[in-house]
Amino acid sequence: MALPDSMSPRWPVVTELSGIESGTRAADALPATYHYRETAGKHAVGDPADDTPTFLTRKLSLGGLVALLKHLWFAGAERPATPLHSHLAMGREIVVLDRMDMHLLWANEGKLFVKPIPRFLLIPAFCQANLLCPDGCMCGDPPPNACRGIPRKVALGFLYTYACLISSEIDFHIANEKRILPRKSNDQPIEWAEWKSLARELLRIQEHDPGELHPRFRRAEIRLSRINTISRFTSFPLFNPYFRGHHNYGSLFRDNLAWMATTTVFIAVVLTAMQVGLATEQLRDSATFQQASYGFTVFAILAPIGAFALVILYALFHVAKDLPSLLGAGRRRTAVRRAERGA
Repeated sequence: MALPDSMSPRWPVVTELSGIESGTRAADALPATYHYRETAGKHAVGDPADDTPTFLTRKLSLGGLVALLKHLWFAGAERPATPLHSHLAMGREIVVLDRMDMHLLWANEGKLFVKPIPRFLLIPAFCQANLLCPDGCMCGDPPPNACRGIPRKVALGFLYTYACLISSEIDFHIANEKRILPRKSNDQPIEWAEWKSLARELLRIQEHDPGELHPRFRRAEIRLSRINTISRFTSFPLFNPYFRGHHNYGSLFRDNLAWMATTTVFIAVVLTAMQVGLATEQLRDSATFQQASYGFTVFAILAPIGAFALVILYALFHVAKDLPSLLGAGRRRTAVRRAERGA
């Protein structure tokens, strides 16, 4: 239901979904725990109720994608999100990943990463209390610690993508099946009529005040492989991908050796054709063809060796990067075992 005009909060979404509230306290709308990276790059787990503003800043952060915003034209066109049923028709698998910076990134293997809607973003009272700037805030650049301008725009842009993803009852049933929509307190799905009201409200925000939505969400689906390419050449250290699709070195070598084998077959076909050409009278005496054959032969010898060397260097780079954390974890485990034996 929608709140009366006299009670409309400053939070631009006023539609309430029945049964979404888990209780009377704001902490009831939050998850049990959340994962984040500390400033030193270490992985940590926190309690969102301890510091709700910090939790929202981290949970609604676009991470490394912020530094790539001006290059997103290379990874995706400006357009609304495609409905969920269309993604399934294209053969894409909807993969649930609770990361705002991975929302609507799609991989060449046919995966579409989708962040589920957190329950607290569908409670207007919670958003009114936690996602609005204090009086007098000018949302500067960089914004002060109390500013909620960026998390608010990310939240509204994120919800807008769902208004586009779930545009029909088919999309609505797919979303409930994938559990990317929050459930009611009795574990029942929200009503279709309520979702329609919320989606139309989000569309009106885009039509009348598009500046309320974060610019990231002007481009809905963006290609992960191109984001990785941008990151390799614009971030430090160089050649570091945005999202590591390889979680072990076996898959790294297997995938790279696959394209290297395909390239080698193509090179072999070209060399065979050149060998046949050198046997003909027309090309045997051609100095240009002789030079081209010589150059491609040298390339065919050096290119596979160079490509394989690059894969080895890439693996060694990640070994060197992961080694300090692995050694630190080993030292911590050894210290714990010694303490247990001492006790």
